[in-house]
Amino acid sequence: MPVIWPLTVMMLVQAMTTLAVVTVPVLAPVLSSDLGIDSALIGIYQSSVFAGATVLTLFSGSLVRRHGGVRVNQISLVIALAALLVALDGRPETLLICALGVGMGYGLATPGASHVLARVSPVARRGLVFSLKQSAVPVGGLIAGLLIPPVSEAFGWRTALITVAAIIAFAIIAVQPLRARLDDDRDANYQVSAAAPWQSIVLVLRTPALRPVAVVAFTFGAIQLCLFAFLVTFLVERVALTLVVAGTVFAVMQGAGVVARIFWGWLSDRAASSRTLLAIIGIGIVVSTMTANEMGPGWPLFAVTLVSAVIGATAVGWNGIYLAEVARVVPQERVGAATGGVLMFTFLGIVAGPSTFGMLVQYTGQYTAGFALMNVLVAIAVLMLLFGKDQVAMKTADEED
Repeated sequence: MPVIWPLTVMMLVQAMTTLAVVTVPVLAPVLSSDLGIDSALIGIYQSSVFAGATVLTLFSGSLVRRHGGVRVNQISLVIALAALLVALDGRPETLLICALGVGMGYGLATPGASHVLARVSPVARRGLVFSLKQSAVPVGGLIAGLLIPPVSEAFGWRTALITVAAIIAFAIIAVQPLRARLDDDRDANYQVSAAAPWQSIVLVLRTPALRPVAVVAFTFGAIQLCLFAFLVTFLVERVALTLVVAGTVFAVMQGAGVVARIFWGWLSDRAASSRTLLAIIGIGIVVSTMTANEMGPGWPLFAVTLVSAVIGATAVGWNGIYLAEVARVVPQERVGAATGGVLMFTFLGIVAGPSTFGMLVQYTGQYTAGFALMNVLVAIAVLMLLFGKDQVAMKTADEED
């Protein structure tokens, strides 16, 4: 099968799971006014999303082997859809259930997609294919920003939730035609056990070439979410930009990240390995964030925007090629489990990074300590990439079991 169709379907699933994750945060101002829910609780909501993602992503490898990557992607959408319907109740406890549910759907989607794309992608184009798939993440956010506010304003927040659920339901049906051909490697007799999470973690820890990638996942994920959470505030407080201008600079960072994801994937297929590029990206993260830490009110807006764009190209642009690297170093039948295990480290970084960064800023009264800690962690990841083992795992799934 030409790779374009599986890639398109996996991008659709990625966009829809992202849409599900950001729906309630986009509705937060309305929920705050209509239901009396403190908008500050959105931080708890986001943490709960990635807690749910961390748990279920560890089962993804076993689920993929039993049901196939396409079916697992459908399951991820069903879970996300059901979670959004639960949120219609509007109570804080049901919103928490929604957060866990959409997180589970989000955490389950990527390993299934990686399994499918690793099967159909030419090895020489794998970096670009995986990067294109990850570029669908901001597409989901874009759909949310354009769709949810006007629907909510015109018809109410519950109608907005139902609208998103209906779109996701369409995506579940749209995925089905590819199931027979792309899930032909599933093993209906394979047992999904409670030990599946531990098996995914052990697979990562026992594979020398995966250990540096896991460290990259944790550290790069942590600093990416720190920048998402604190860049606008940093630009307003330290650089004395207005909120509108700071928001524009933030948008430039995001846009640069989208373009960079595709560029890094293309480059990894032609000029350098994913492993080498991840090290270069890590160096770029350290240099650009250290430069950002020196910014102040006297800096020209052009320079501030340029530095932010470089931050976006590095700290936001790495996601596709690290997934391609996971697929490169393990046997085909282990791609789902390995991706789930490495994603667990990503989600841990996403949960731990912003909270740690925020505590350091609050304790010291400045951003220097937060940037310093994040950069030390990134530097460790770069050193592991440059000097760690790059031995591809050759054992089959049966030998591992």
